[in-house]
Amino acid sequence: MRRALAVYAAVWVLGVLPAVLGASAALQALGLGIVAPGGGLWAQGSPILGLVATLAFVSSLSIWWAAGPVVLPPIVLALTAGLAAWRADDAAPGTGAVIAVALAVPALALLARLVVEVRHRRQLARRRVANDRLAHERFTVTGPPTVEAHLPVVEHSEDDLAHLRYSLDLALQPLDRFDGFTHIDQFREAALRYQLTALSNSLAMAQLTRTPAFGGYLAEGQRNAIEKMLDRRVWGYWAIENAWGNLSLNRDPLDTHENIMLSGWHGIMVGAYATLNDDRYSRPGALTFRWSQDEAYAYDFGGLADQIRRNVDASPYALFACEPNWIYPVCNSFGMNTLLSHDRLHGTDHFAATEPRLRAAYESDFLRPDGRMIGVRSAHLGLSWNFWTGAALQLGTSFWLNPTLPEIAHRTWWLLRENTLTLRDGVLHTPRAVSDRLDPGNYKLGSETFGHVATTLAARELGDEDVARAAETALAAGTPTADHHGARRYDGASPLANCYANLARFGRRSGLRDLIAHGVPETWTTGPRLAEAAYPEVQVARAVTDGHALDLVLRPGAGPVRTTLRLEQLVPGRQYTVRGGLVDELTAAADGSALLEVELDGRREVRIA
Repeated sequence: MRRALAVYAAVWVLGVLPAVLGASAALQALGLGIVAPGGGLWAQGSPILGLVATLAFVSSLSIWWAAGPVVLPPIVLALTAGLAAWRADDAAPGTGAVIAVALAVPALALLARLVVEVRHRRQLARRRVANDRLAHERFTVTGPPTVEAHLPVVEHSEDDLAHLRYSLDLALQPLDRFDGFTHIDQFREAALRYQLTALSNSLAMAQLTRTPAFGGYLAEGQRNAIEKMLDRRVWGYWAIENAWGNLSLNRDPLDTHENIMLSGWHGIMVGAYATLNDDRYSRPGALTFRWSQDEAYAYDFGGLADQIRRNVDASPYALFACEPNWIYPVCNSFGMNTLLSHDRLHGTDHFAATEPRLRAAYESDFLRPDGRMIGVRSAHLGLSWNFWTGAALQLGTSFWLNPTLPEIAHRTWWLLRENTLTLRDGVLHTPRAVSDRLDPGNYKLGSETFGHVATTLAARELGDEDVARAAETALAAGTPTADHHGARRYDGASPLANCYANLARFGRRSGLRDLIAHGVPETWTTGPRLAEAAYPEVQVARAVTDGHALDLVLRPGAGPVRTTLRLEQLVPGRQYTVRGGLVDELTAAADGSALLEVELDGRREVRIA
């Protein structure tokens, strides 16, 4: 911040100097136009043009924040200053006008400083109150499940299965198709990459908590989402942002000190898939970003983790930027989850080595005195936006931090429960702020849908099931659903909101923490498994193994059907008894596989033991 102020002070002196020295009217107008946006036009007595120029500069700052074009504000400033110089006549601006323009920005900066100081004092007062109460609070952070513990595997309800089909229908379309996704821009929250990450994570959570012994179309859907991230239409935004934000023509999306909005979000998808299924994306070149036939950038899971580790080490903040210059703590939580899952799966020390600096960053540079997370900070200027600290941001950050920094996650949730969210007689009352009534997946205002989804997500992960159920009830009461060929979604809500709703629906206490930090029991990875079932004819409502037997609950997805299931990871040559199939026993082939016919005309339990 001091460096930025020093640069502006130098610009201010240079801009005012022509007026002090009595230079030509054109030079004076040019200088004043650099001192303050539209300053030369205001000084000339052209308030309409001056206002337009000022608003254009403010808009350029907003666009810089939204998409990273660092060149835009200087270009707008130079053009408006040049316009003032071009319009200048022989008469120089009056002394009063020069003084007014010259002092405008310093006066606004002083006013802003006073506002910040008053706000800071209020936040300090709230911190003292919160700390007094926190001294008597105890948070329970879950550790790895013991060998004897049985992780809960519940059965999908028919409503669950209908909502799951929404995610599956999005995920199982051909890799080059994006039907049903939002197509607005690739820079902000409605971008395809965020929809794909929410989609993949919703499927992974469904697999973890409902059907850990089923890969099939559930694993295929996750693979499709992961591989759609390699489509140039998804990641090609970086070539634009790197050009106008860093003045670089390098199109490699990971050869950069920024862009955690790709590496972190992609990495958490891959880590979850590898935990539940296989390690195919750790093979060299498994994640290749292809720009053209002749230009491609080959990476793998390890490459994603290496990029994040390298950038954390190099960043003075530890956290690093999404768009050029703009650092978002919530995006960096995805990066930390990527590092932690890679460490667990591959024995690296990426998160362990960086955790002290990352924790310090979340406790200092990205935390307000009153305990609220700061949503965004400028790497160049050090500035943050106070409005970007609403409940929606706190909810998301507390959810995604639980695997890596659970104490901060629980504290953030506690502050929300104490100060923002109210539960009276089982009814949830949420904030009325505009930012908390925004669907970030389509930028529509006025709906509580995403707020209820985010509340359910965080509450369930952090073990506050009373709030989670109340938020789900409010969501069901306030947002109608629509069905299409058996797939159910919240009508009017974006695909991003619907996928996050599924992630919340299928979650449980510490579900994300277990998936990222602890993994799954060995019996789940080595025991019998349902490898293939026809979609949508077969809906798998539950699939779990104890390492020896396989228990399934199946439902028909398109009317009564006789269908064949493929099993895997059986003991080769062993004979198994079957309950619920069309045969009473089967023998595993030499590769541990077997086929089993079943008749589905309603809910059917199947056991292979």
